[in-house]
Amino acid sequence: MKQKTLWKDEKTGATLALIKFPEGVADKIHSHPEANQIVIGLSGEMEMPDGNVAPLTPTAAYYFDKGEKHGASKVTKECLTLFFWDGPPDPEIIE
Repeated sequence: MKQKTLWKDEKTGATLALIKFPEGVADKIHSHPEANQIVIGLSGEMEMPDGNVAPLTPTAAYYFDKGEKHGASKVTKECLTLFFWDGPPDPEIIE
């Protein structure tokens, strides 16, 4: 995974980042205890733990509440995404 921070509010920890996930990697199940998260797809797709494939095309957007568990079993096509957290993005790994 490669991450480029595009913007960060030093006071609140809110962050906007461009993230690239190579094909074949997993995004471990985790949560962000102090931040809601928005994921905006630019390209690629990920297989979710339930077996469904989530497209990350330019029309795809996903929202995760503060503390909500999320992640991917496997990146099935290299992904390019924009991630926005409205507070400190520090993840808490669950699995």
